[in-house]
Amino acid sequence: MNDGVQWLPGSYSEGFCVAFCEEETSEGFIRRLGGDPANCLMLTREQAEAVDLAGRYPEESDLEQYDLEEDDLRSSGFLTPEGEVIRVGNANGWAFAIQSFGSFLSDPSIAREASRGSRYISFGRTVNMAAWVQYAVDGDLINSFDPIHPVAGPPEGIDVQELEESADPASVVLAQLEGRFRLEAPRMVDFEPLLTAILGR
Repeated sequence: MNDGVQWLPGSYSEGFCVAFCEEETSEGFIRRLGGDPANCLMLTREQAEAVDLAGRYPEESDLEQYDLEEDDLRSSGFLTPEGEVIRVGNANGWAFAIQSFGSFLSDPSIAREASRGSRYISFGRTVNMAAWVQYAVDGDLINSFDPIHPVAGPPEGIDVQELEESADPASVVLAQLEGRFRLEAPRMVDFEPLLTAILGR
């Protein structure tokens, strides 16, 4: 039994976005998202969030507390307010990418580009519990909607009728994605280092 993805909202209460690309490596997924694997670092979630906040609010940062060297981060292009910090791994035949706080991975243009020759799925949720779901196949956006106001797509898309009948449609869509596509972001991603990239907006 795998960890699935339904645990993510409880762990990322301040917002997150997770995306998946079928039959892709971590490095390949980073390239699809517009990043450069040569400039990646191995960071824990705690470190990645510290880097993200340091890029946006440098006067409030304390990188040494997280065993991070500011010079190393700058030389890799990480400390910038224009960057999006994501961590990438693999599970069950899918590459996954997780971003704390932000929603870069929910951009429709990202979904179309990253899905070329593959399938791309993303789920984002803000600190205010607003959610957004996307499903793209080979450059075509099959579904892109807020689970509270689902928009029907082709039959091969997400079952919006099931969402409309639920009191918690965001949780239903997460369960549906997990079951249908065998999506997984192992719980160890909260603690162990993952390949981490800085992406431009």
